[in-house]
Amino acid sequence: MKLTIDDIKGVFLIINKIMHKNKEYLIELDSVMGDGDLGLTMCKGFDLAVEGIQNYEGKDIGRGLLQAAMSMSNAAGTMGILLSSAIMSSAKEVKEKKELNDWDIVEMGYAAVKGIEKRGKAKVGDKTILDSLVPGVKTLDKAVTEGKRLPEAFSDAVEAAQEGVEKTKEMVAQFGRAHYYGEKSRGNQDPGATVALLIFQAFRDYLN
Repeated sequence: MKLTIDDIKGVFLIINKIMHKNKEYLIELDSVMGDGDLGLTMCKGFDLAVEGIQNYEGKDIGRGLLQAAMSMSNAAGTMGILLSSAIMSSAKEVKEKKELNDWDIVEMGYAAVKGIEKRGKAKVGDKTILDSLVPGVKTLDKAVTEGKRLPEAFSDAVEAAQEGVEKTKEMVAQFGRAHYYGEKSRGNQDPGATVALLIFQAFRDYLN
């Protein structure tokens, strides 16, 4: 299965639609121990990312993603910064490519993880976006290795990301405002991990 810049633009449109649909849900999750603005930040961030990539008229997917990342970096909030770093790292992975195969998508996923790790200094188990993003990417890799087509591979990735989100409920936050709550942060779902799950769902929905 080959994806072009038009497909990537389509994915961004669906991510944006899902973020707007879940705006109040993300605000509710983030209000427990955070600023309560995550839903607003994600809507603004992906509004800007969509505008950036839609304005790109070339075929180079890496360059298109770079424009999305640079546009999104203007969104306020830690998550906007982390996701723009993730997109920028993915952009560098597919620089000058006009078509993406399944393995390109997997490598973009790993690049996104590295971008977030480098910028945020967190690791799996710290109750962050990585706790759903990493298992989702690893499962995507496993599914593609097993020969599954990309739509099915992303369905598997969504399940893995969902499990990752559930596991964050038993973790103690190590970053952001939530880490000030210490043990009291246990029992609550991490909003950032939920964002990664929504992104995997957007890819699955587009491909299916």
